[in-house]
Amino acid sequence: MITSNVKKSFAAGLVAAGVAAGAMVGTSASADPAQFKALVGVGSDTTQDVLNGFSGRIGNSFFTPVISSTGTGATQVVSFDATGTPCIIPKPGFGAYDRPNGSTNGARALSRAIDGIGWGSTTGSCGRQDVAGAFDFARSSSLGSNTTTGVGSSTTFDLTYIPFGRDALSFASYRAAGSPVTTLTRAQIKDLFTQPANGSITVGGVKIIACGIQDGSGTFQFWNTVHGGGTSGEVTATTQCRNLVQGPTGAGITGRQPNGRLQESQPVQLKQIGDIVAAQPGEANTQVIIGFSAGSFIAKTNGVSFPAVAGTNVQMGSVSDNNVLGGGANLGSPVQVSGSGLAPNPTFFADSWVGRDIYNVLPSAIVDDAAPNAAKDLFVGSTSAICQATATLQTFGFGVIGNCGSTTDRYTLRTGQG
Repeated sequence: MITSNVKKSFAAGLVAAGVAAGAMVGTSASADPAQFKALVGVGSDTTQDVLNGFSGRIGNSFFTPVISSTGTGATQVVSFDATGTPCIIPKPGFGAYDRPNGSTNGARALSRAIDGIGWGSTTGSCGRQDVAGAFDFARSSSLGSNTTTGVGSSTTFDLTYIPFGRDALSFASYRAAGSPVTTLTRAQIKDLFTQPANGSITVGGVKIIACGIQDGSGTFQFWNTVHGGGTSGEVTATTQCRNLVQGPTGAGITGRQPNGRLQESQPVQLKQIGDIVAAQPGEANTQVIIGFSAGSFIAKTNGVSFPAVAGTNVQMGSVSDNNVLGGGANLGSPVQVSGSGLAPNPTFFADSWVGRDIYNVLPSAIVDDAAPNAAKDLFVGSTSAICQATATLQTFGFGVIGNCGSTTDRYTLRTGQG
């Protein structure tokens, strides 16, 4: 079952189509694919824009596409955004499927393309369907808890997480009145996201409230390791913010999540909830913060990714002491000025606490296939097309890594149908 569906998925990804993008995807997000002779990816919000860059286009900006010439004709990658219209049609001749939002759901959708169980919510607009052949790879901003390092049996570890760049996480801040507190210690970040009472701390006379990232996100998972509170601590600590997002006052928040969480890497949403918080009695000077990808912040500041940071007064936070007991290193800000824009702070990105690799996920059966194939040509090894596209990678705010294209991180299939 696994072998046949993987082969079906890979073969379908190589099928050329003479159908216009608008005809296939209908009212899709503006950065959804515009070309087809390609392998189709879904998942992470953090890496969606750089993958769109690898495909050759994001919005009205064009990049050199990564291309494989292995097989019959040239093959590219295409990538569906994490958010947009609820349903996507990934390839000509396929049905409309629930759009996977975030790293977890991207890996789940790819898992269902491998095992044939079915993807999608039974109550959603698209329904639960067989997606064998629909998705070829997943985008992920983190590894999962059941990842095993070392080349295992592809029948045991059916997903291979292939690193291709470096990101870092800090917090983003917004305060409606006055300048926000933009420097915190590791201990303060931990306290803020693990406080059982009200999910707030006061620093320099400024009350700070923690907001939660959508829980299907790899950034959500990684941020929980950064602040050290785990999922259970974060759920309690972000209650105040989530109640306002979910309640009547949060109805106007662009693309708000039904459980009161904010979509990751969305400066506009952070400003919107910050203004709602400030309108509450006694909260006029309160600020809000949320875990935020530094790579995404850089790309949004530099104008290659949207929604833009400009005009929101959202700022990226610095870490002054990375030791919860005190006396740790001053990591500073994850971003630094470069020309007229921003670039990664190498020290911050290299730190083992806040730095993280970002991944593309392939079926292990494709990675381990002895025969040449387009997927390996595009993703696997330091000479792969994506690992060679360092200029595009850096344009979107991510760092170059020495282990690009490695296939040592194997993962069991993700459970869940969306």
